[in-house]
Amino acid sequence: MKVEFRVHKSPSETDNDIMTAVFIDYESLYFSFLNKFACAPDLFPMIDDVKKHGKVLKVKVFGDFTKPELNQERNRIRTVTSDITDCSNESTVNKKDFTDFIMLDQMYQEIIQNPVVKQFVLFTGDGHFSSIATFMKTFMDKIVGVYGVPGTLSHQLRECSSWTKLMNVIDEEDAVYQANLLRNFRIIESRGMMPTFMKTVENVQRIYGGSANKYELILREMISDGYVRRELRALSPERQFQMLIPDWEKIEAELFPALPADLRLGLEQLKMGV
Repeated sequence: MKVEFRVHKSPSETDNDIMTAVFIDYESLYFSFLNKFACAPDLFPMIDDVKKHGKVLKVKVFGDFTKPELNQERNRIRTVTSDITDCSNESTVNKKDFTDFIMLDQMYQEIIQNPVVKQFVLFTGDGHFSSIATFMKTFMDKIVGVYGVPGTLSHQLRECSSWTKLMNVIDEEDAVYQANLLRNFRIIESRGMMPTFMKTVENVQRIYGGSANKYELILREMISDGYVRRELRALSPERQFQMLIPDWEKIEAELFPALPADLRLGLEQLKMGV
């Protein structure tokens, strides 16, 4: 399994040297990954991806670690950072979750006490962080990046951020299926042909093997994510069909970096006619 990062809202510019603080709502992240991908989050590739956008000065993790599921995550988190804040609420009367409040408080403290930090990166989909994202951008001239899980990212938080990335978990097999589809699109385009959904699935399965059902699933996801679009074409007034058109600029910017090196190299060579 590997984590794939897709740009959801592009940064206006990227500076690898900009001082960056990372705040992770691990409770939200953990349960989002568990519900969406049936696995725990892996912080290593996440922090590595943040480093593409800035120089990481600190990584702070928050959550109610009295919960059994999260308590067992402590050792995994410590392989990335020891800055872990337990946000448990010991009150027997009011069991309201304190994680958001404590995380917000520490973000405000960071703004005041450490002005060298010019970029704040949040791992959360919670819309409660929209206000501080707006405050940091508008009044403090900070850059705010957000990493979220599809289906859990607040639209408001996305709009308030400077840039946003969505995280998906894919396995190597999925990457191979995806690369085979892209390879087929390259070849079809070079021959001036007009691919349709089912013909593409049939051709790729016949040439490269594998499951036709899985090719269908991967291709539908690529269409849904905007990497391939359908366009109505007419052979005659009575004969119409939906042609598939890859958005190569978006594919090369977002999908290619997530592919294993050997698959990416093969597609790049195909593009150059090697």
